Amino acid sequence: MKNFPVFVFPVSLEFYLNARHTHKQLLTVYNPYDFPVNFKVLCTSPNKFTVIDPEGVIAAQSCIDIVVRYTQPSAAHCNSTEKFRITMYDRNTQQALGKRDVPTKLLEGEPISANLESLSDSFHPLSTRSTPIRAVEEHKDHRVTCTHTPYHREQQPVNVVAVAVSICCIAALLLPTQPEPVTSSQWPDWLHIGSNLKLVFSFVLGLVSMLVLRP
Repeated sequence: MKNFPVFVFPVSLEFYLNARHTHKQLLTVYNPYDFPVNFKVLCTSPNKFTVIDPEGVIAAQSCIDIVVRYTQPSAAHCNSTEKFRITMYDRNTQQALGKRDVPTKLLEGEPISANLESLSDSFHPLSTRSTPIRAVEEHKDHRVTCTHTPYHREQQPVNVVAVAVSICCIAALLLPTQPEPVTSSQWPDWLHIGSNLKLVFSFVLGLVSMLVLRP
């Protein structure tokens, strides 16, 4: 027998003797696999329950709802545990793939959830008006209120040295390149600089520009 997990919700069933609406419940069986499977429902006390469609097929990546009815609720059956077993089978070989047991119990009285509305807190709708974000922290008898105000960036002073370096780098980049013929240039011989030196000035100008323009 293969050991495929069988997914069933809920994992247990509780019926209440004095609440007739609980005598009919649903079991949802999931098939998350990429192939269809057959299923079959068995019970330890079939005389107490009626199951609609206890056998069938679940398509790939689908689920089905199984209706379970408690047909003979009585005080003598209270607090006794029965079980449903859901077994999945391979459609071709009819080999069992996996199983899951779901315990059931008949309880006296009514479910507690019937009185939740009277015991719960009073809830009211929230206003849709936008309000400033406030964080309130209480510690014993002291209350501290923190209000987030808009952040304004202070104006930074202009870096005079960076501006001066930038002007020098720009002036150096405007000078003629050294390989140019000296006769065709109006600049003195000593003002001709090499291309490698211009690359250095360009790099320095880029660093200074990032320093000046960064937020």
